[in-house]
Amino acid sequence: MQENRPEVDSSSIRYQGKAVDDSEWIVEFLAERETGVLGLIDQDQNEPHLLTQLFVYDDAAGALFVHGARAGRAHDLVEDSDGARACFTTSEMGRYIPADEPVNFTVEYASVVAYGEIELLEERAEKRRVLETFMAKFAPHLSVGEDYEEMTTESIDRTAVYRLEVERWSAKQGEKPPAYPGAYELDGVRDSR
Repeated sequence: MQENRPEVDSSSIRYQGKAVDDSEWIVEFLAERETGVLGLIDQDQNEPHLLTQLFVYDDAAGALFVHGARAGRAHDLVEDSDGARACFTTSEMGRYIPADEPVNFTVEYASVVAYGEIELLEERAEKRRVLETFMAKFAPHLSVGEDYEEMTTESIDRTAVYRLEVERWSAKQGEKPPAYPGAYELDGVRDSR
């Protein structure tokens, strides 16, 4: 566990009853999620640039990591900007909750949004460590040397690894009791048609 975790900033959450102020809950939620959306700013185009990515959160480092090719818009935006700002979000959706009026229908959900400075990792040993963390998260049942080859220097060098230093984050959770009247899973309703 990190001693100095990022600041939990719930001030932007409109409905405070759904705000989560527990850093441990946030870390556990991030560990369970597989994908999220990284948001970058393209200053030249004056628009946001979003990427859906697999990710890992390293609690000891206080950072989120994503990886990709050493080419393309995201790579250029981070490489060409000293101290690029970024945000990241991941979420989970639960049951749909009906209401008397369609505008009051809602859904159970949980989400985390993280903000900070993003950079490209350059040190090969650090990139290897992060990429091995991805393997541990997404292929824990496979072993290096048995199920796949060890990462080569060339493989590491051609991979861009992004580090988002999380400065602050917020989280929300909206749930109803298990027996909430009328709550439903959309797949179950679709399958019954």
